[in-house]
Amino acid sequence: MNDTFEQIQQVLQNCDTIAIGGHQSPDGDAVGACFAMAYALKKQGKRVFVLLEEFAPKYDMIVKKELLLPFEEYTGFAPDAFVALDSGEKQRLGAAEAVFEKARQKINIDHHASNTYFAAYNYVDSNASSASEIVYRFLREFVSLDKEIAAALYAGILYDTAGFRHSSTSPFTMTAAAELMTYPIDANKIYTAFFDSRSFSELKILAKAFDKAQLYFDKAVIYTALSLEEISQCHGSSKEVDGVVNFIKGVENVKIACFLYEKAENEIKASFRCTDGFDVCKLAQCFGGGGHVKAAGCTIYGSIKQAWEKIYQQLEKLF
Repeated sequence: MNDTFEQIQQVLQNCDTIAIGGHQSPDGDAVGACFAMAYALKKQGKRVFVLLEEFAPKYDMIVKKELLLPFEEYTGFAPDAFVALDSGEKQRLGAAEAVFEKARQKINIDHHASNTYFAAYNYVDSNASSASEIVYRFLREFVSLDKEIAAALYAGILYDTAGFRHSSTSPFTMTAAAELMTYPIDANKIYTAFFDSRSFSELKILAKAFDKAQLYFDKAVIYTALSLEEISQCHGSSKEVDGVVNFIKGVENVKIACFLYEKAENEIKASFRCTDGFDVCKLAQCFGGGGHVKAAGCTIYGSIKQAWEKIYQQLEKLF
């Protein structure tokens, strides 16, 4: 059961030092939600620290990196409160989970249907387009928005709706985006950075992934994967792979898209996308992951080949 925004706000008002964290391999929604919350709490006079893994440079336009707590300072850090955003379970916080456990007050705000309500105070709305949309609803009740907050929220909503194209985009989502655009944010620049601009190494990564793509189950499933070595050959990094799964999902007649990449040795990150009539959240949950009905992911330990064999066995039950 959800707590109210008023309850969560009261908890935060009684805290001085507040940590804010999002999921591993942070995307635009995690980054946008975390920094929007951080900017708002700083306006209220709080000592705020953002705990996130390294993220893609395209998100730099909405962040103030001086708010990021260096990884080496996680040990021993015990904030008054920890606000977990865009994380379906506390393990998704990665190294920041240890800080979450030490926090006196624990808050969880999320939009994943698979959320485990892992904090003392929880607000989860799986009908929301993004965590940033929920944070927008929360902040506008308690703080005056400004350019920095609006840009971060707009970016998060834009990213998780794929430019307002996903079915989770509601009339409220569009109303929120419209209000955020009344602030002097560069909406076109944000859109271009997220969807129309990429590094040369990212281009090479996409090309490598496309070249390796294969179709299964009478062309209903598309699959591709990249190893650490292949990503390195493109002079890129794992922060530049998040566009692959959405691109391959667009292949004609494909129902489910599966993209695997080697995040570290024997650590495979799997991303799933699907069309109406399927549920990739259930697929991800088979491996301890989660997400949304149409967009989900998980981590599988072993080789890419071993991970794909396990996923294939689950797909066989569907087809």
